[in-house]
Amino acid sequence: MTERAPIPAPAWRRRVPLALLLAFATVYALATAMSAWRTYTAVPIWDMWGALEFYADVQRGAGWNAWWRLFNEHRLVLAKALFWMEYAWFGGQQVFLIAVNYLLAGCGVLVLSAFLRARLAPLPRSAWAFGTVLLAVWLFSWVQKENLTWAFQSQFFLAQLVPLAGFYCLYRAARGAGSPGWFAAACALGVLSVGTMVNGIMALPMMVLYALVARLGWRRTAVLALLAAACVAAYTVDYAAPAAHGGGVLANLRERPLDMLHYTLIYLGSPFQHFTRHTDAAWLVVARVFGALFVLLALAPLPRALREPRTHRLELALLTFVAYVGGIAFATAGGRLLFGFDSALSSRYTTPTLLAWAALAVLHAPRLAALRGAARAVAATLLVLLLAQMLVVQTRDVKRNDHAHMRMTGALALQMDVKDDRRIGMLIWDPALGTRLARIATPLHAGIFGLPAMAAAEHAVGSRAEALPARCHAFTDLVEILPGEPRFVRVHGGLLPEPAGTLPEAVRLVAADGTVAGYGLPDRWRKRTPPAPATGPTDRYLMFTAYLQVPPSGVLPAVLTLQAPGTACAAPLPLAPAVPAS
Repeated sequence: MTERAPIPAPAWRRRVPLALLLAFATVYALATAMSAWRTYTAVPIWDMWGALEFYADVQRGAGWNAWWRLFNEHRLVLAKALFWMEYAWFGGQQVFLIAVNYLLAGCGVLVLSAFLRARLAPLPRSAWAFGTVLLAVWLFSWVQKENLTWAFQSQFFLAQLVPLAGFYCLYRAARGAGSPGWFAAACALGVLSVGTMVNGIMALPMMVLYALVARLGWRRTAVLALLAAACVAAYTVDYAAPAAHGGGVLANLRERPLDMLHYTLIYLGSPFQHFTRHTDAAWLVVARVFGALFVLLALAPLPRALREPRTHRLELALLTFVAYVGGIAFATAGGRLLFGFDSALSSRYTTPTLLAWAALAVLHAPRLAALRGAARAVAATLLVLLLAQMLVVQTRDVKRNDHAHMRMTGALALQMDVKDDRRIGMLIWDPALGTRLARIATPLHAGIFGLPAMAAAEHAVGSRAEALPARCHAFTDLVEILPGEPRFVRVHGGLLPEPAGTLPEAVRLVAADGTVAGYGLPDRWRKRTPPAPATGPTDRYLMFTAYLQVPPSGVLPAVLTLQAPGTACAAPLPLAPAVPAS
């Protein structure tokens, strides 16, 4: 009795997994867009002040030195080009740079998708499409929140993306002698890698290693070796390692080898640690386990690829990139171990590991696609659970928050030389440096400090204001005493502008003698009823935060006049009793 051949599944059933994944990806993309909107700020945050200082130096004629000089241990030439574009072409509002972060993440998807297409060449095109969508979901994960939302972070994408593209070009060059353009592109990308971060100096040496193992020929190997030597030599001229980064790789490897290993494993497994939403020490075993799995998945195909390198050049290219990221993890352990194991879970460090895990997935894609029966069902279940957890992480920042306004008022405090440590501490580690850079940026019209409302804040207090009739309503919610700052208090309140009037870009608080005693910025609209003794209808009020100078007597006035510069709006503003800032 002859056996019947298995009946192939209907075409529509084969399309169901891809359709479901596309539906999930749509929701995922919407959550990502909403999180991006909620976390956007035009204010420089942390290292972005270095970009502002770089732009100011270029505008003052610093020349090539400003482009090549170290930022910590990095020479951020490519990122600085983007910083210059942001301030010179787009007004320094950080929109361009943040958009570039997402664009670079998308470029990572395209490069790995090209690898995947070659890896799954014998399979139906739908398998490649399914894998590409998965790559996109993975590489836009919110576990790398800092790199997606901070304008300064383009180099964290470039330091992996440029070498990855270089390894792909080298693989294409290895496929045949009739493609000299691919080898030239690989060389160019290897050189450009040096201008991403200090990690980038490993790209050309790793390309040399790939050329040797994959049998690219002595001429190409020699060219890559010469470029590697020249670039490393150029990078190390006048190089000085940051003193705060400890003894470095060799010292820590000699004194704390097991800690180096643990840190490296935690670094490599960090995305999965973030998916658990637990980053305390008791849960670090998750990162260690996935770090060990990372190493095993990388080593498993290596023996076969080394035995037949000419037929496994694609796999070797992916493995070379994985080794590149492994080297980054190990080098980071050498410089950051003194900050504790928790530092390996820093959000910005997850971008290289996300790309490396994606490369491993591409490497093992044919085996995953070949799963059948119970193994396929288990793999599908694990994938669904992972995607569900990723969506939870992706929605962490979809709710409205006050961070953008708090950062803007922190910048206002710098501009007005107000010691508001809590809000300034959201922006920069050194208030004095922030104030100095704000003063430099204002005449250059660089970023938010070039906006009229922010530029006027520097000299607003103490100026004279024209008396205006009351035409609006205003109230105060809270007057806060700032720790360590006897000169100013922070005032929170609301303003009801005229219905057809121009919306104010700033508010000023005017004393009875016509002197401007305070200055502030608007926030968002809220439906409010003014608290007594203020008067006004229940309506949508434009909330504001202002800094009010304390009179020499130390006693705040009971009532001020609130004015909105550029409009006819003025209103009496009773002050609430001052309380310590929470």
